[in-house]
Amino acid sequence: MPTSGRAAYGLRVHGLDEVADLPPADDAAPGWPAVRIRQCDTPPPPPVPLDDRRGTRILADGRTLAVDREHGTATFYGPPLTPDVLAHPYLAPVATTVNRWAGRETFHSGAFVLAGRAWAVLGPRTAGKSSLLAALAARDVPVLTDDILVTDGVDAFAGPRCVDLRQPVPGVTLPSRRVRAGDRLRVGLPPIAPRVPLGGWLFLRWGAVVTLTRLPQTVLLARLAGLRSFGELPSDPVALLSIAALPGWDLTRPRDWAALDDTHRLVAEAIAASRAVGSAR
Repeated sequence: MPTSGRAAYGLRVHGLDEVADLPPADDAAPGWPAVRIRQCDTPPPPPVPLDDRRGTRILADGRTLAVDREHGTATFYGPPLTPDVLAHPYLAPVATTVNRWAGRETFHSGAFVLAGRAWAVLGPRTAGKSSLLAALAARDVPVLTDDILVTDGVDAFAGPRCVDLRQPVPGVTLPSRRVRAGDRLRVGLPPIAPRVPLGGWLFLRWGAVVTLTRLPQTVLLARLAGLRSFGELPSDPVALLSIAALPGWDLTRPRDWAALDDTHRLVAEAIAASRAVGSAR
């Protein structure tokens, strides 16, 4: 497979060269797994359980995704999708599969960068991950990824350079456009390093006030072990222990945009304190 194309989630992506939300693969490290994105309007193949070579996935919209490790292809069966939508969010299920095959861990998570490290943001789909990331981006906090976090040891990879929102976030003035048949507002993100050291974990919750509660390492390990994608595929226990040894917090905040400043301040203070403790060891 040629070395051109685009880069995201630690992958070299072919077939989406015209999508500006995906950085050029020239920025990616040599040896990253490569995958070619294809579409097909014929009937999908029979379902095949995911193993270490191939598999099919039935997506939430009814499309079938067939991923083949040997041939380095990911084929979507169903009505055609525009390239920008293929890049985000449909590249995410491809990235989880191919990266798990490569021995990496993947999580349904966003991430931002502070103090030179990536900080994962996890929570259910209604937890406001994307709105928090967009608000941080508007405050000049670099966003590493919106919906899928891929880790390789204690490093994390950048996703597409955009965040998709269900509704506008007050104060977010970054470039944006309507996507997904007008159902989402896509906020553009500036370029970022393709690979950043992982710093720790934030689990989002709704509550009356902004609070940050440090998690015991045993609790964090159990959460991460349960949240990794495709638990039926083997994981490296040492790698899982390494990422679980990083600091983790429950972040509670109210459903009030006015609380964003307090949220940003509290998170930044906690990260600075954890980095100071780590440097002193």
